[in-house]
Amino acid sequence: QKNDENGNCSGEGIEFPTTNLYELESRVLTDHWSIPYKREESLGKCLIASTYLARLGLSDSDENCKRFMDRCMPEAFKKLLTSSAVHKWGTEIHEGIYNMLMLLVDLVAERVKQDPIPVGLLGVLTMAFNPDNEYHFKNRMKVCQRNWAEVFGEGNMHAVSPISTFQKEPHGWLVDLVNRFAELGGFSAIQSKLNSEDIELGAISALVQPFGVCAEYLNSSVVQPMLDPVIHKMIKYVQNVEEKDLKDKRLVSIPELLSGIKLLCMRFQPDLVTAVDDLRLDILLRMLKSPHFSAKMNSLKEV
Repeated sequence: QKNDENGNCSGEGIEFPTTNLYELESRVLTDHWSIPYKREESLGKCLIASTYLARLGLSDSDENCKRFMDRCMPEAFKKLLTSSAVHKWGTEIHEGIYNMLMLLVDLVAERVKQDPIPVGLLGVLTMAFNPDNEYHFKNRMKVCQRNWAEVFGEGNMHAVSPISTFQKEPHGWLVDLVNRFAELGGFSAIQSKLNSEDIELGAISALVQPFGVCAEYLNSSVVQPMLDPVIHKMIKYVQNVEEKDLKDKRLVSIPELLSGIKLLCMRFQPDLVTAVDDLRLDILLRMLKSPHFSAKMNSLKEV
């Protein structure tokens, strides 16, 4: 397979760039880390190859691709987004990270269209969409790099900068990431997954977290109709959890799910915030009192 100068693979037989993966692991999974941030370097190449495999439905069955997505990639983004070193890096590095985040968005948007729901990847996306991490805080005054009104039509963007500068910084780069995810069909993929019948709580939680963290920047006229049904459905579901259900391992995601739902309510359904808070406390207390050890331990962690 030949790579053109952009690091894109041409030809049918794509193989995951294992050499790049090993190099990346040696640079990321160490105390003295240095993470490459250019498209043609190892993080960029691994992200592009993963997206290509995801498009073919092969990203989970390729051993090296899976190893990259499960371990090395989350750690790379954690360091790029949340370490205190962020504040020392110059413009070129910050722009490079922006490009890596765009490639991450490409990958998640592609992979989330398929089953099973990629809980781990959605966790990395949540980190990338979090306006409070060091990277987005440092770049909070940046304006959008693209005119999203041209893509979605005036007023139909999925994410927008706050109107008044008194209220909030523009966070244009974050707005870019969220809109790019929408442009690639990520929002509609998540919506159809949320509407599927036999979906597990942990998966629902994973699907709402990325929107919860960046809820303040979501355009309510576009996103609210999509998320309202899930907000109501989940509140109802948790209200109906019975004592015998509490021993079910899968219920451990309820508190986390409710925190995500609460963030969405603060943006879209302010009158429900207190109800969600009460519900969360209620379920935690019930889990604490439950005779089931795992329910007890999980609620203690949350409290």
